[in-house]
Amino acid sequence: MTAMERADIDKLRNLPIEGVARRLGLQPKQRRCLCPFHDDSSPSLSFSVSRNTYRCWSCSAHGDSIDLVRGVLHKSFTEACRWLADENAVILRENTTQPKTEEAMVFPAAFYTFLTERMTLGTLAEDFLFNERRYSRQVVTRQHITSIECSGYRLLAFLRRHFTEGQLEDYGILRGEKDRRHCFFWTPCLLIPYFSADNELVSVQARYLGTRLRFADSERQKRHDAMTARAPRFQFSPGSHPMIYNLPVLRDIKPGEELWVTEGVSDCLAVMSSGRKAIAIPSATLLTARNKQLLASAPSQNWHMAPDTDAAGESLCQALLKTASEVGATLTRHQLPEGCKDFSDYWKNRRKFFSDLSFETP
Repeated sequence: MTAMERADIDKLRNLPIEGVARRLGLQPKQRRCLCPFHDDSSPSLSFSVSRNTYRCWSCSAHGDSIDLVRGVLHKSFTEACRWLADENAVILRENTTQPKTEEAMVFPAAFYTFLTERMTLGTLAEDFLFNERRYSRQVVTRQHITSIECSGYRLLAFLRRHFTEGQLEDYGILRGEKDRRHCFFWTPCLLIPYFSADNELVSVQARYLGTRLRFADSERQKRHDAMTARAPRFQFSPGSHPMIYNLPVLRDIKPGEELWVTEGVSDCLAVMSSGRKAIAIPSATLLTARNKQLLASAPSQNWHMAPDTDAAGESLCQALLKTASEVGATLTRHQLPEGCKDFSDYWKNRRKFFSDLSFETP
């Protein structure tokens, strides 16, 4: 194991343990939940925020974030790391599960331009974006967000009509052994393009929508739920590197104008839907040196943030406060109304918070 690998693994171990538990469907409350490792009738699994670990006081199960994923999803160490990285938009700098590391790949912009230009928003995506999340249709259109709503097998069949097997392998799309080929993307999913400040396509992030499917047959639903529990919610396209979302806004923003910084694309779309200009750090762990340089080069140093109400959100806010002081910017912190976990949650439920006017459209 190289030093670089150890740094990545430490980053995954430092992901807030309760946040990992929620993404595994454990629903912790007051730092406790039902233990998934035995037949638990009362919450016996507890979480230590200071140690960032879990422990069951009945069956003695214990460990860190990686151990929790391994135990709940029955994954190997490497598979658990990959699941955590995909769920939290952490790009590992070395991938031992594939013959060719994503770090060594060059992002195939021409391929993803071909793919995104031939996809449109399907019904699952429309329902998720506009009915559930209540994003602005104008914002979603402007951001060139599309979706894939066929199976991975049908997607591969479509791509094979236009590209060779070798090309799809080089692009990181074709995975698995020869007798069990599968697509990199978990479908159905949103395709969210990332552009440079010069409007060049530099990455694509997939947002899995499969958990929205419901079946009348209980056994089929159970199999589906077991499968989707293994699916990463977010995936960066192979060859991607940590970057800021919506960089083209830096060309349009005026000196002194508000620039909102969010954690993740979901909050960024919500802030833009409220009429503000925004960019997104993909996750709390991806405020890299390069991203700090991009922030420092922004025409406006009037930064605003409504951090997620969890440890990761607070960590990112503190890191941004430090960055702002280093580059001579100001960061105004906004407190979300009680009961909101993030700005996206606030935006879709804003009618419940009619007495709080600090987030109304400017």
